[in-house]
Amino acid sequence: MRPTVFPHESISPASGEAAAWPGDVPGIQSVEVGLALFRLLAEGETPCGLSDLARRAGMHRAKAYRYLVSLARAGWVVQDAGAGRYDIGPAVRHLALSWLSSRDPLRLAGAEVRALAQALGETCFVAVRGQGGVTAVRVCQPGQGVSIGVAEGALFDLESSATGRVFAAWQEPPARQLAAALRRDIRARGLAMVEGEHVPGINAFSAPVLDGQGQLLLALTVVGHAASLRADPEGPAAEALRAAARRISAALA
Repeated sequence: MRPTVFPHESISPASGEAAAWPGDVPGIQSVEVGLALFRLLAEGETPCGLSDLARRAGMHRAKAYRYLVSLARAGWVVQDAGAGRYDIGPAVRHLALSWLSSRDPLRLAGAEVRALAQALGETCFVAVRGQGGVTAVRVCQPGQGVSIGVAEGALFDLESSATGRVFAAWQEPPARQLAAALRRDIRARGLAMVEGEHVPGINAFSAPVLDGQGQLLLALTVVGHAASLRADPEGPAAEALRAAARRISAALA
């Protein structure tokens, strides 16, 4: 069995990542010490016995035990009934799943397009690239105003739709359907726009959502009648769309 490896450091409120918040706001020392002890346990390669954990923490065995009892009651640690070793508990798994869920691109994008549809009074949707092509997967209609009939599952071509142009602009190698100058413009603006080119009288903007490596994950699109959605790439609708896409990209970075 491989030995448990812990950082060689003493646990105290001022050690490692336990530095004071800006303004030296005082914290609860017992909470900080307990979480630091838990961190040592979590960073080990295998479950750890009480004596070994206390030694690594520079803490008396009885004191470490009391902290572990509290952590176990909260579900942060569990103790093996046979060997008596401690390991991370189910509460940590639930927290990890919640954290991963909060970083799910489609969930984040769905929330943004719902807010955009209501704020702009226009139809907004999320699109991804699937086996059949660029596809709308989340569509939100405005509570007021005139909605556009975009259905979930609708496909968009790479040449004449704003949504398709975003995917073409980030495609490697570059898509043949998109002129090099237009590709550069879309990437520089962080926005693709069509003015009645896909459907006469209908304007649309689409913005990319990128991961931490700059790879395209999905696109956010707003579409509306020319009378209400002006074809202005620097207008309020375009800027609101760009801002929403940036927020998601930042959350996923």
